[in-house]
Amino acid sequence: MMSWMHVIDIGHTAVMVPTAGAIAGWLVSGRAWKLALCWCLIFVAGLGLVALSKIAFLGWGLSVPPLGFKALSGHAWRTAAVLPVLFFVLLQGAPEIWRKRGFAFGVALSIGLGALLVVFRFHTTSEVLASLVLGVAAGRVFVRLSATLPAPRANRRAVAMSLLIFFVICSLRPSAINHRLVDVALYFSGRDQPYRWTSDANTCAARQPGVLHRASKMDLHSPG
Repeated sequence: MMSWMHVIDIGHTAVMVPTAGAIAGWLVSGRAWKLALCWCLIFVAGLGLVALSKIAFLGWGLSVPPLGFKALSGHAWRTAAVLPVLFFVLLQGAPEIWRKRGFAFGVALSIGLGALLVVFRFHTTSEVLASLVLGVAAGRVFVRLSATLPAPRANRRAVAMSLLIFFVICSLRPSAINHRLVDVALYFSGRDQPYRWTSDANTCAARQPGVLHRASKMDLHSPG
């Protein structure tokens, strides 16, 4: 029986990055080169923004305590950016109304996953909301660009290429990048220990005097 944790894992880097790559592969196979490039730039820029927010907290403790905001949620942003675009692209040959409904369905799924992140206290409401808004905005930018750039041509190779890219990226283990955020934060901040994520939205253990930071790096990462 699939647990809620398996649903949350849909937003993991190991799933969403290969999916984003598969979308790019679909566009390239349809010879929509410019649209594929735009999608890659949008996705990479979003990932970079999420990473910077996490590094800013881990290295300098930058946060908004009144809102319980420490950093953007990668899970929420990735699902909000990728799932709507995925359904929009898959419904390429369908009437425009169905493409819009596909995009909206993707947004609804990402909102549901975001709610689970809050319920299980992986992220605060403010962190999830900000991430969802930015993710949906990224998807909307892609949709607007798709209306002005040449559309991909439907062909039988699209599915094969998309699946190939998906599995190739999976084999590269993109989730390993997450574990380097602490190293980057410590290098640029000059700190010996990073600020720590805690379940309390208004408390950072690194700011409490006398607290010893003995947790492993795995424990210092945001859940997503």
